[in-house]
Amino acid sequence: MYIKQIINIIVSSNFLISCAPGDGNIRDHADTAYRGSDCISILTIRDYTPLDSRSLLIEGAGKTNYYVQLVMSSFGLRSSYQLGVQSRDDRLCPYGGDQIVVGGLDEERVGIRSISRLKADQLRDLLIRYGKMEPEEQPDPAPVELESAEVEELGGIT
Repeated sequence: MYIKQIINIIVSSNFLISCAPGDGNIRDHADTAYRGSDCISILTIRDYTPLDSRSLLIEGAGKTNYYVQLVMSSFGLRSSYQLGVQSRDDRLCPYGGDQIVVGGLDEERVGIRSISRLKADQLRDLLIRYGKMEPEEQPDPAPVELESAEVEELGGIT
């Protein structure tokens, strides 16, 4: 009877351990704020910047920037000189089967996981995180002035 309880506890604890979140990658936790479902008008796409093999920035009309995460890695994304899109209509969205087409002769089609419209500070943070921009140097803080304690001299030891 006790053996069954011990085995049950061991099995249950293994299930709990496998379901617990791990430390993971810091970048994955930071990306949770960028799981948007925004769409981009294809006619307004002006430029793109690959960040890594799974994400890129797309510049739309009026210097509007979008953070696009792909469903899977595309190793040609960083080395490709051209980028295409495949969509059923004139909008690029993370749903409906829209895809990013990477490459020229040996093209690769990759689905879109999310598209998030970025504010200026979010854009700057992403560029810094992916090494596309150097962070602004913060000036060293001025030394803190502390009040000194007075030292009292003790009588000499003889």
